[in-house]
Amino acid sequence: MNKILIIDDDEDDHFMFKEAIAALNLTIHCDTATNGKLALEKLKANTTIPDIIFLDLNMPVMNGYDFLIQIKKDNTLSNIPVCIFSTSNLDRDKQLTKEHGAIFFLTKPNYFQKLCKQLQQILSADFSTGKYLSVM
Repeated sequence: MNKILIIDDDEDDHFMFKEAIAALNLTIHCDTATNGKLALEKLKANTTIPDIIFLDLNMPVMNGYDFLIQIKKDNTLSNIPVCIFSTSNLDRDKQLTKEHGAIFFLTKPNYFQKLCKQLQQILSADFSTGKYLSVM
């Protein structure tokens, strides 16, 4: 795993996510976008595709649901694993994003150490199975 794209309108979440990657001693480049529209533009203009996308649901301009639907329609981008990274813990959000192709759903943890543990599990998972993953 070399590159991650974090799509979230909260700059503090970008910082915390990058700090967790650093705390795990991983040499992964983290690119960011503040909404789905900017992320799609970035992905279509860039020749380097991320290994995984962490996607917030509630954002301005283009929310996470609309982004997920758009990326899964694009033949060049549809195979990128997408992890929902949201404050939501609603079953309907989990089910809807799963139906639209997200590989797993991660509710933003309250504790930094929990985020580190969850990221370690996610980033060491085998995405090639195409199965929906669960994280403790």
